[in-house]
Amino acid sequence: MSATPGTAIAAPKARLVHCGDATCLRISGRRTHAAVAIRVSGHPLVVEGNRSWRATMPLATARDWARTDGGTLIVTLADERTGGESSEVVTPPPGALGKRIELATLIVSAY
Repeated sequence: MSATPGTAIAAPKARLVHCGDATCLRISGRRTHAAVAIRVSGHPLVVEGNRSWRATMPLATARDWARTDGGTLIVTLADERTGGESSEVVTPPPGALGKRIELATLIVSAY
C-alpha cells in the first residue's frame, strides 16, 4: 500500500474473539504515538492502547466494511501532526470475511 516517511507500520494482525454470544474480529497493531488516527476501510476506529493498540468489532461489521473494499480490510494510520499516512491490508483468519479460499494442499496428521 502507500506510506509517507515517518508513518510506516508493521502489518496489523487480526484474529477472531468471542464478544458476549457473538464472534468479533480483533485488529491490533503499532503506531508511532497515541495521537495517530486509525481507520479501517475508510471508517474511523476507536482503539484501546497507545503505541500498541487494538480494536474489536462485530464480525458482521468487518464483513460489511470489507465488501466496500473488494473483500479486504485496509488499516490506515493518519498522523495529523505530520500529515503522513500509511496503509496496510490486514489478513483476517481464513473464511472470517465469508470468502472461500482454495487450498492447493491440505495435510492432516494424526499421532
